[in-house]
Amino acid sequence: MGKEGVVEKKKKKAFKSPNVYVTLFLIIVFIAILTWIIPGGQYEVNKAGQAVAGTYKQVDSNPQGLWQILMSPIIGMIGGEGITGAIGISLFVMLFGSLLEMMDRSGAIKIALKNITLKNKHNMHKLIAILVIIMGILGTVEGAYEEGFVYMLMIMPVILGIGLDPVVSVAIVVLGTQVGCLASTINPFSVGVASEIAGISPGEGLFMRVIMLIVFLAVTIIFICKYADKVQKNPQLSPQFFRRAEDLKEFPLAEEENVAMTKEQKRVLTLFIGLFVIMIIALIPWDSLNSHWTFFISLNNWLIGIPVIGKILGTDMVPFGQWYFNELSMLILVITYFCGVAMHMKSGEIIDVILKGAGNLVGTALIIPLARGIQVVMNNGLITPTILHLGETSLGSLSPEIFAVVSLLFYLPLAALIPSSTGLAAATMSIMASLSRFANLPEDLVITAYAAALGIAKMIAPTSIVVMTGCQLSHVSYTTWVKYSWKFVVGVIALSAVFLYVGALLV
Repeated sequence: MGKEGVVEKKKKKAFKSPNVYVTLFLIIVFIAILTWIIPGGQYEVNKAGQAVAGTYKQVDSNPQGLWQILMSPIIGMIGGEGITGAIGISLFVMLFGSLLEMMDRSGAIKIALKNITLKNKHNMHKLIAILVIIMGILGTVEGAYEEGFVYMLMIMPVILGIGLDPVVSVAIVVLGTQVGCLASTINPFSVGVASEIAGISPGEGLFMRVIMLIVFLAVTIIFICKYADKVQKNPQLSPQFFRRAEDLKEFPLAEEENVAMTKEQKRVLTLFIGLFVIMIIALIPWDSLNSHWTFFISLNNWLIGIPVIGKILGTDMVPFGQWYFNELSMLILVITYFCGVAMHMKSGEIIDVILKGAGNLVGTALIIPLARGIQVVMNNGLITPTILHLGETSLGSLSPEIFAVVSLLFYLPLAALIPSSTGLAAATMSIMASLSRFANLPEDLVITAYAAALGIAKMIAPTSIVVMTGCQLSHVSYTTWVKYSWKFVVGVIALSAVFLYVGALLV
């Protein structure tokens, strides 16, 4: 078995531990026990169904038993009284898996990455900058994480060939993808899920996250380039210098290797890029940013008002700026199909890819209703208002700016223990979003704090799959990685706190 197969086995093994499903079910059981202990409560709600601060009153509790525990994930999926079903976001996650499977079949991203690496190998700083930006984009739009070892295999020979060490390869992939996840712009697995639970559009807070992405990518590039300059100037300063000969043998650079992209792959890559451009435009609440920015609404009304053509297009077509998960699911399905057409696949083959890709993410999609079961038990047990009241009284004195920073600190240890973006969001966001409203902090800033904590934790925590598989692949010890990255991680925590503090100030 080759090294890719070995790493693949290790990756799959790492993915199963810690088991997020068991963790979430145990949380449901624990919450059910609390419904027998914590008194019930009730808040007055506004027109949006949100609890109004200062209106809490105690009521009789409604203890949850075994039947309610077992039914909670089912209700979490299909919905019930006061609970929105998770089926929409679960479907979106599965269809996103279909898109990723199609991109994997086409090989477009892998070949583009390999060619970029080879073409820029003679300009170290430019190469590092380009690779970090690509990793960041993959992280911010689709939550690149477990597959990081594949990118490492592609760039390692060139990185070693220009006089650098494996630590640089690990840093490019781990830090690059995770600053992208930290500043998730439209990442469906973190911002998407969290926004759905908080009841806001994924486009809210997008502008700030884009700024964060640009700043953090620049900081990452500078950090890696400074280390690369030091190692290239004096290779003995590298902690991996003792095995450089073995590394060069294991990851040889094939000078003649230069895989050209086919016309079909170029079309697929164009469709892939176009998808995320459309998603960003469609998710930004334009008229909320400026009441005069109604151009997409006007265009939509004009199109559906055209005789015959309007009916053909569909009179209930939703304008950009008002899209949500239903519209995004439709878009992803259409783009995935057209990618298959661009690859000259038959319709049956395209459907097979869609089904296989969706199947690959069924496990992730099922995390959402399972975690929603926590909310079901809390709500039906009438303890959600009581817990919110505790948060209101204990955190109510905090300013919105301090609450934003506290949210980041709250999520950091949780993200290290539960490195699943969907699991962590589904398990915590309903409470945190409600508490943020009590603190007069927009929900999107709490979501940004959650995403930042996840990205930071997955840069260094031993529960991070991309860290552990990357270190294993490159023969970099975990201790070496921590010594290399801890100052960067501390700096990123501080900078994230500054962004959240300033973001809260500007609200």
